[in-house]
Amino acid sequence: MTATEFSTSVDHTIRGKVCLITGASRTLGATIAHRLAHYGAQVAINYHQSQRAAETLCAELTNLGTKAVAIGADVTDAAQVAQLIATTQAELGAIDLLVNNVGPYVDTPFLDLSLADFDRILAGNVRATFLLTQAVGRLMKARGNGQIINIAATDIFHRSHSIYGLAKQAVVHLTEAMALELAPAVRLNALAPDLLADNEEMTPDFVAQAIGGTPMGRLVTRAEVAEMVCLLCTPAFAMLTGHTLVLDGGRTIPRIALG
Repeated sequence: MTATEFSTSVDHTIRGKVCLITGASRTLGATIAHRLAHYGAQVAINYHQSQRAAETLCAELTNLGTKAVAIGADVTDAAQVAQLIATTQAELGAIDLLVNNVGPYVDTPFLDLSLADFDRILAGNVRATFLLTQAVGRLMKARGNGQIINIAATDIFHRSHSIYGLAKQAVVHLTEAMALELAPAVRLNALAPDLLADNEEMTPDFVAQAIGGTPMGRLVTRAEVAEMVCLLCTPAFAMLTGHTLVLDGGRTIPRIALG
């Protein structure tokens, strides 16, 4: 299959599908929304506080010839999650793809970690993923089809990123357990990107050090993560469920220095 034929296959799979992306007004979520819209998906952009950014993004996606709506909701709140889903369905139709992208970060050491941050990071990563997956998963299972993709992180392999790594480990656990409950009608997988090359918050020295430890000699981009979200929706991955794909250029492979 040529690159053009493969792109056409992705387009055919995604065009017209209704996709709900949490935390999609900026950064990775916005990039995922752009890529799905590029392939013709209708996109619901969930935001919590960044309403202007979400509405601007929707205008950009509409210019691509698809339909996009911005929907505000705190996805850690069950009532707001229910309203988010109801609004998405009223505006666009039944949800074909859910991307659980919300995932607040903090790397404060456990000995210094406040209880407020402990609760906030777990709620944003685990509670939100559970609430959305449970509610949307029930609808998809009743309908007989659907896909859910959770955004994890390579912090699942580290023990130096405090509560964030623990939270992403829980996201992976949810991915596996709920994939069993939702099969065979619904496929549920996770993506675990490493440090993102286009993360503006990283210092040049930190980036250089990370690249030095990455066998592929560079860091993964938001665009590559977004493309993988789209690829997971295609028939090529029809037998993949309950798994976490790591996008890290080999950086998390265990290595032992020789000599």
